[in-house]
Amino acid sequence: MNHLSEAQLNEYLDHESQERESIESHLFSCNECTAKLNSLQSLFTELDSLPELALSRDLAAPVMRRVGWSSVLPKWLTLTIALQAALALIASIIAAPFIIELTSEATSALQTPSFAEILIQLQMQWTTWLDTLSTLQMPVIPAIAMPQFSSLVILFTLAGASMLWLVGNGLLLRNQIK
Repeated sequence: MNHLSEAQLNEYLDHESQERESIESHLFSCNECTAKLNSLQSLFTELDSLPELALSRDLAAPVMRRVGWSSVLPKWLTLTIALQAALALIASIIAAPFIIELTSEATSALQTPSFAEILIQLQMQWTTWLDTLSTLQMPVIPAIAMPQFSSLVILFTLAGASMLWLVGNGLLLRNQIK
């Protein structure tokens, strides 16, 4: 015979159980679980009857002083944040020419079309899309020319960025443990 768990009995006492009827039928037939329920009820009644005690003194202020609660960030954390922000800015500046080169070819052909031209283009796209669907042909994706980098340059770039990231976070975690 499976007995009710402490969790089931607590939920039953707190009126939070979803299976109240099955618990009540089990309690009707099981003296051991009924005894557990009665002991839990008496424990909760005894706990509720205890008086509330006030602390003799407030401990919040001394504890907060010992912990060193401060709204100002430590210098090492500020330095680490500034260093990581500077490295992110440098990486963005280094990457900017490559991104501009990749996007310049696509954006050089762009001109601001009128509203009518946009609608005509949309209609043409729609009819092209419907024709493609009707013939069940997959559209051709144009190839994008990518600048060529040697694997050694990519490897050193990734290794350098990883080392800077590890050093910055290592400093952050080392000082946080102290």
